Amino acid sequence: MTDLSDDPGLQALAKPRSLDALLNPRSVAILGASSDATKIGGRPVKFLRTHGFNGPIYPVNARATEVQGLRAYADLDQIPSPVDHAIIALPGSAVLSAVRACAERGVRAVTVFSSGFAEVGEVGRAAQAELGMIARDSGMRILGPNCMGFMNLRSGFLGTFAFMVDLGLPPLGRVALVSQSGAFGGQALVMAREQGLPLGAWVTTGNECDVELADCIAHFSQDPDIDVIMGYMEGCKSPERLIEALALAQMAGKPVIMVKAGRSDVGRAAVQSHTGALAGDDRVFDALFHEYGVHRAHSVEDFFDVARACASGVMPREGRVGVFTVSGGIGVLTADAAEQNGLDLTPMPALAQERLRALLPHASVRNPVDGTAQIWADMQVFETFLRTMLQEGNYECVLLFLTAMPHAPHLQAPLADILTRLRQEFPQVLLVLSMLAPPALSQQMQAAGYLLFEDTTRAMRAVAALRSLAAARQRHRCAGPRLASSLLPDLSAQTLAEARTEHAVKQVLTACGIPAPIEMVATTEDEAINAARRTGYPVVLKVLSPDIVHKTEVGGVALNLRDDRALASAWREMMARVRREAPNAQVDGALVAPMVGPGLEFIVGVQRDPIFGPVVVAGLGGVFVELFNDVALRIAPVSREQAHEMLRELRAHALLRGHRGAPAADIDALADVIVRLSQLAVRHADTLESIEINPLRVFAAGQGVLALDAVVLARGDAPSQDTAA
Repeated sequence: MTDLSDDPGLQALAKPRSLDALLNPRSVAILGASSDATKIGGRPVKFLRTHGFNGPIYPVNARATEVQGLRAYADLDQIPSPVDHAIIALPGSAVLSAVRACAERGVRAVTVFSSGFAEVGEVGRAAQAELGMIARDSGMRILGPNCMGFMNLRSGFLGTFAFMVDLGLPPLGRVALVSQSGAFGGQALVMAREQGLPLGAWVTTGNECDVELADCIAHFSQDPDIDVIMGYMEGCKSPERLIEALALAQMAGKPVIMVKAGRSDVGRAAVQSHTGALAGDDRVFDALFHEYGVHRAHSVEDFFDVARACASGVMPREGRVGVFTVSGGIGVLTADAAEQNGLDLTPMPALAQERLRALLPHASVRNPVDGTAQIWADMQVFETFLRTMLQEGNYECVLLFLTAMPHAPHLQAPLADILTRLRQEFPQVLLVLSMLAPPALSQQMQAAGYLLFEDTTRAMRAVAALRSLAAARQRHRCAGPRLASSLLPDLSAQTLAEARTEHAVKQVLTACGIPAPIEMVATTEDEAINAARRTGYPVVLKVLSPDIVHKTEVGGVALNLRDDRALASAWREMMARVRREAPNAQVDGALVAPMVGPGLEFIVGVQRDPIFGPVVVAGLGGVFVELFNDVALRIAPVSREQAHEMLRELRAHALLRGHRGAPAADIDALADVIVRLSQLAVRHADTLESIEINPLRVFAAGQGVLALDAVVLARGDAPSQDTAA
């Protein structure tokens, strides 16, 4: 892990107000403390006293002189010593005055259990907004309201009312779990205990009037006692804080495993554009997580599997996996799962195979290595097989499938000795154990450092996730300014906002260094013919209208017109079709442009996301863009390196490189368009809903690109019957 104190780039990002007083307090007051340890105000008193917190605990209860054996105080002012942290377990109506009293007293952090805020309506939202203002004005950090609290398991500070604590705590470790949902956080706490996930911290953020999930990620990114961060997210209030937090975690080398619930409703007014459809749902979060190396878990099972794998501390980079099994069928299933997840089952070296076959002639010794049931007859042979794989296989991960044989009493002691010894001798290898065994043996092996999975398919998915996380760590970049300087000329915001037709948009693009064909505007049939004669046949004719986005859908495009007669006929037919198909559209004439040479058709667009602002979309374009759905996304602005990375993610990247003898395309020119369009969108973010180039014709390497069609939608533009796709 990276030490933040040694990295100027990390120090520059570490700007948020500290959460130390919140998550690692030295003293605590509980407002609404109860002598009944089953009540919300009683549980934190009980938990703090019984789980090792060494600081002063001050129960505050105006109707009691003692709470659970501790002296109680009528109010904060009677507490004789400084209070780092206050837990508020009061009715919602009493919270605001209590939080104000905490701020006046100089309390550094507050946790609010109480509900009755933004989740219940307008009055609650106003009260919650006031809590946020108190936090900002005083500098005091507030967790909640409507949260289940938090636990610092290392210090024994259990500032929570979660009854799950009574069921038992997970083992102490170096994993932090942060949840916006208290219910999910409570379930996750029980699952962590049942699965032996080693937790160091557990936080639920509730309504997030002040402290957000992003703040917690940033805090744990800088916490030397935390190596892995788990997060459950339902929404994002502060995208800049989230991006900064993920950048901190990435640069610190700390894996982030995230469950993101819900779907983002991305600019439904922009259904007019392909870009709006392609950037829909929660693809923007996918793009963000990819950029910052976050593993997005699509199930709770995956969430915990990958977190447990990360907690092992071994991150395979190449994905070289060895499989030892005593069941040929399971070996095949495991090999299938490894291949499906992109892992490498390199065979054992030939000499090693010969030595193993000499020991057990009926064994399969390639990879998977199948010792068959005979191997249990001689535990020395068993150990030799495993040791040979670990010493000579050059595997980053070795999975051992042992069936239910560890239940045999005579095997348990020698098996535990062998496995413990091998774990100690090969700490650099991720050792995964799949077996059915007595709980005591399983716990012993987990404590020794084995990663336990009953299902080998799940194990292979988790190992593949580790490999992806390791690859993301290798490619990470310093998350300072996303772009050092702009490539664009100084254009006014009004220029783009007034670009209501394809021709006007292309003029803006050309001024920004994005090339487009030479074209002329014609308002009559004769003007179109004169324009075609000047440009030279063959030409393309396209209807010019601020109200028609998809011209082909109303018959507004005619291609490869080779003479005056063909052009005149196309003009008349086009204008008649457009009047019939889009009777309310304003028609300003048509564009006449020369036909351009062959090339690949791509789409490059930017769509405004309601959370993150401009989002760049690039991929295979033309009329089949939504059919093939081959696109990559990034939050704008985009650097050249990011643009090239986007293109490498596409299935169509093989076409760009040159497929089956076709020449390679001008990838650099395509990447340059992505960069420039992203910068243009950021510059006009306040007025822009979307901007799209489709198709962008990409020619052979060194021959550039041309924007063949382009459209801009300004903020507030509503789709009509003539424009909606």
